[in-house]
Amino acid sequence: MIPKMSTMQTPNTREEFEIRVNLTLEQMRLGLVHAADGVRGQDSLANIRHLPNGRVDLLSIDEMARVQLNTAYQMQSVDFSDLIKGGDVD
Repeated sequence: MIPKMSTMQTPNTREEFEIRVNLTLEQMRLGLVHAADGVRGQDSLANIRHLPNGRVDLLSIDEMARVQLNTAYQMQSVDFSDLIKGGDVD
């Protein structure tokens, strides 16, 4: 039986989104997260720019990057032991 997973929690504010961007880019730098296979997936994350004031340039983030950022963040909060035991993930 396939365990039921909850829906993805998306950010509600710019601050929450920037946290996801910076966390995912740092994890990529450390080699803990890898961009999706294929040229478009890797280019999407590589094309994320920062503004002169240090904020993330939201116009540089396309749909592929947004999905990868939200997925990487979501995977950090999943307790995989519950999935292995067959429980529901909130």
